[in-house]
Amino acid sequence: MESVERTIARLIDWIEPLDDVEGVPVLESVGRVLAEPLTAPRDVPIAPLSLFDGYAAAGPLVAGESLPVVGKQFAGDPPARLEPGTAIRIFTGALLPEGADTVIAQESVAVDAGRACWREDVSFGAGVRARGADSREGQVLLEPGVAINAAMLGLIASTGVAEVPVRRRVRVALLTTGDELLAPGEPFAPGKIYDANGPMLEALLAAAGVEIVQRACLPDDRDLIDARLREAAAADLIVTSGGVSVGEADLVRAGVEALGRIDHWRIFLKPGKPLAIGEVLGTPFLGLPGNPVSTFVTYLRFVRTAIDRLTGRDNPGAWPSQPVPLASPRRGGDRPEYIRVRRVEVDGRVQLEVYPDQNSGLLSSLAWADGLALIPPDARLAAGDPVEFTAFKELGL
Repeated sequence: MESVERTIARLIDWIEPLDDVEGVPVLESVGRVLAEPLTAPRDVPIAPLSLFDGYAAAGPLVAGESLPVVGKQFAGDPPARLEPGTAIRIFTGALLPEGADTVIAQESVAVDAGRACWREDVSFGAGVRARGADSREGQVLLEPGVAINAAMLGLIASTGVAEVPVRRRVRVALLTTGDELLAPGEPFAPGKIYDANGPMLEALLAAAGVEIVQRACLPDDRDLIDARLREAAAADLIVTSGGVSVGEADLVRAGVEALGRIDHWRIFLKPGKPLAIGEVLGTPFLGLPGNPVSTFVTYLRFVRTAIDRLTGRDNPGAWPSQPVPLASPRRGGDRPEYIRVRRVEVDGRVQLEVYPDQNSGLLSSLAWADGLALIPPDARLAAGDPVEFTAFKELGL
């Protein structure tokens, strides 16, 4: 069996980022991975601005001085010209008048008979947002490999850039298999179960921003599975659930081996041991186990890594975690185990409550949890001992 870390390293070494780059409108760029360095086409701000409502003048200003107020400068107005020995009423975000270099907040000014009097000393340049304070023309704002978020979008938009070069979306083929599977809404029949893994994986893939180009729930029919695998090879990545172990009905494994290869298929991990990694007609293939919690965990650890690598994202498969104490004792097994937990407050301290039944078939445990905690092999942990906790929301879920 191979460790989680070694498997992730293999995926990163083996999968190459997509070459295709496309330009998208800046408002549609959130979640996309930047493909090229993004530089500022101009200074931001392009000219000095007032930081707040107040009065603009030539500084420095001495407490007790007064100057006549000769006009008003609103945000969006062209720059006015300030004559020496005068002040101008100015508002947040307004261009600083020519001849002015200092702004004093309106709370520190008394106005009487058209004259503004400062109640305190004001240093030269105070209250002004300087030209280029946010970004300078030619400055690299963002490096390739970052996934654009709302703050980055705001930064890009502030420079006037309308289109952003990003990697194209990863195209994924998603197959679930099993004679027992019914689609949601189909009439129930004895011996059948409703397909939960397929819809769950669709939602996870949608959260990752991929394009699902093929989706099928297949019976245990070798010819049909082989045909769908051939079609799936046109995608960038093939993801399956079920059928990758060594049983008589595990036909996905046989189909992959006939059309390509499986490099390895057992991971030193619980839940999720029977993970298959290989290729179908040159396309990367990840065969996830059939138990739903195993499917969920192996998606988060390995499919996310493959998608990140295909998009050229920095730190593919990043797994943010933090130490949080357990609320109850826990013993480790023979493999590293991701257990379903949620944060609770006990006596003013955040701890991890463990779902009482860690069976890998229980979707109710995933719906209850807000993250996963890693229990090392053979660990003997007491209540209050810290473990590495990863929140689902930190993984974009």
